[in-house]
Amino acid sequence: MKRRTKKAVIAVSIILALLALSAVTLYVNLKNFTVKRVVMADGQEIYLMGTFHAEHFRQYANYSIEEMINAINTIDPDVVFIEAREDSFAEYGVVDGPIDMCVAYCHCLDHGIPVEMIDWWKIDNDYKGNTTSDERDDHIHENIMEKLSLYGNQRILVICGFGHLRAQTRRLTESGGQSKYISHRSSLFDTEAAEFVYPGQICEVWERRVLFYGHTVPRLVQADGTLNEDMKAAWPEDENGAFYNGQMEYCELFRNNRLYRD
Repeated sequence: MKRRTKKAVIAVSIILALLALSAVTLYVNLKNFTVKRVVMADGQEIYLMGTFHAEHFRQYANYSIEEMINAINTIDPDVVFIEAREDSFAEYGVVDGPIDMCVAYCHCLDHGIPVEMIDWWKIDNDYKGNTTSDERDDHIHENIMEKLSLYGNQRILVICGFGHLRAQTRRLTESGGQSKYISHRSSLFDTEAAEFVYPGQICEVWERRVLFYGHTVPRLVQADGTLNEDMKAAWPEDENGAFYNGQMEYCELFRNNRLYRD
């Protein structure tokens, strides 16, 4: 009986050790699952890169903003599509996507890479923040397909939140594209420079976004007669500056070229 117990303990220990090793391996290689490649029927090459938004600034995510930028440089796209709404940029001059999209936008400005905005969402009485839906992904796909037609046989990089990655990859393949293997995928994220430096204009671009969500959007919501009181209450104006001050803490990282908030 003791021998059986000892064997059982050894077996459980081995299983736990293998599970721990698998977890560590997945953590180390998580970035490898965030980039996909699709080639359309006409030969147009599309890379899709899923990002973690504000989590890039937390060291435990193991996927830094520096690595995101390294991947952009390694892929070397002719144009970059980002998760931000084109109408917000056209009307208010704001990149209204998450913080990693603002960084990617500024990086592209610094390097002369054209940027297109492909996100879609609206505030109605069913709006839920920080989520996606089939309707939203359908609209994003429509925007991607419309923009693809503008760039012929050029290399496209679509940067979107990781939650959109699978949905957009599937929609592209359903539209005639073929998923393609990416060799040496982990090397996409390798560090290129000895010292990381944030792109220019990032504080200005980020501040415009903070002011947009702190004041412009709440005012639009309050003036919208189709919205109920619960939705209006969810979008108060940033009158005491708490939202502004909290969000502008990122500029301390930008100015000091620090990667993490931790």
